[in-house]
Amino acid sequence: MSKHNFQKLDVTVNDEYIERISNLYIKQRSETKFDYNSIEKSLLFQSHGFNGEQLEKIITRNSVAKDINRDAGKTPAVINDIYRSDLGEMLLTSFFEKKLPEKERFKIPYKNITNRELAQLPGRGIDAVGYRLINDKIELLIGEAKVSHQVKNPPDVVDYTKDSMHTTQLKFKNNKQELLNKLSDYTRKLSGEDATKIGIALLLIEFDKNDKYDLVFGCALIRDINCVKVDDDYGKFFTQKTDFDPHQISFCIVNFNQSIENTVDLFYNKVQEICSK
Repeated sequence: MSKHNFQKLDVTVNDEYIERISNLYIKQRSETKFDYNSIEKSLLFQSHGFNGEQLEKIITRNSVAKDINRDAGKTPAVINDIYRSDLGEMLLTSFFEKKLPEKERFKIPYKNITNRELAQLPGRGIDAVGYRLINDKIELLIGEAKVSHQVKNPPDVVDYTKDSMHTTQLKFKNNKQELLNKLSDYTRKLSGEDATKIGIALLLIEFDKNDKYDLVFGCALIRDINCVKVDDDYGKFFTQKTDFDPHQISFCIVNFNQSIENTVDLFYNKVQEICSK
């Protein structure tokens, strides 16, 4: 029987926290495959009188979307709220990269936040793909994040909508070809050790080497003190956990001490402030 993990992470939203997650977000959104200090040493850069810092500022500024509705004092529709969606995805990756016990953490080379095509629209597909080695077995993280302030437990985005976490994750568990399609697309965008590890996992899945790999269906649900009800918010991931056997579920509820709406607004404003400097 696989080991499933369910936990709640309480978050105090204050100036320090908003500053930290805003800088992390900007870093993820503007991540490059090259080093600015290296490319500025090229003869072409030098001949035009530019430097890497100038390029970095332009790329960073344009990697972060402006929200016209928020700037006008309006609340964006949830379905199109890129900052709400991105906050969930960022907290998902942060949890699995940094908040787990050190030996259980994942390396996450593919983040939807970084790799999606358009800055102003939420990405599609798996939110994060990562890996870790446990007892010589590759464990592949299939990450999915949702944000909900709905006063219902669990909220619809966990169990009931057509793209709910449970529906989406169960699809990848039960449909091998669907999973291979996504992983193939993501693997071709990686390099080095990351491409090796995810590529091997892809091969093990393709050739049914079931004793050599495992899947970890990682979920992050963002809630606040006005709506959270811990055990109930896990939904069918907890009450029907055997649906995912022989694989693992790792589900974290991130619980803000103030409203999600206010937290997202603070997050957005701080990101724009930093990028305008």
